[in-house]
Amino acid sequence: MKKRLGGCLCGAVRYELADKARMGVSCYCRDCQYVSGGAPAHAMVVSRQDLMVQGTLRVFWTEAESGRRVAREFCEVCGTPLFAYTEKKPGRVALKVGSLDDPSQFKPHLAIWMASAQPWHTLDISLPRFQRLPRVGKYVIGEILVAGLVKLARIIRPDAGKPRPLV
Repeated sequence: MKKRLGGCLCGAVRYELADKARMGVSCYCRDCQYVSGGAPAHAMVVSRQDLMVQGTLRVFWTEAESGRRVAREFCEVCGTPLFAYTEKKPGRVALKVGSLDDPSQFKPHLAIWMASAQPWHTLDISLPRFQRLPRVGKYVIGEILVAGLVKLARIIRPDAGKPRPLV
């Protein structure tokens, strides 16, 4: 099985991930913007049991706009953001893609918290996008169908899906 490797900027924390990412997410919430320096957070949702971490992490807890308590784990030496998870689901981890040794293979599957996106953020219009957290149901299925149609339009007319600033 292929392993993915990553860690922090200074090298004090290293991790190994079994290649079992559930999905890629771009999160535009204000908390992620603070942690990333203004950009959305790009993360892979992984299982904690597939993650082997060496080094010492610090944890900072916040209450998200959704009301959920969120833990953000980072290197205690250089401050690199590495992982996040909710209090209710600590086994489901958002691994920060920028901490991978090779983040080039990452592809987001959806964009969340678009209600908090800045006017200068750009977005791939072929991604399903949600104003807040997606709820399972008709709306999610509709967004996925719309994203599929946009991808089809890109095949027919390649310039149709170029990223552009949010309005």
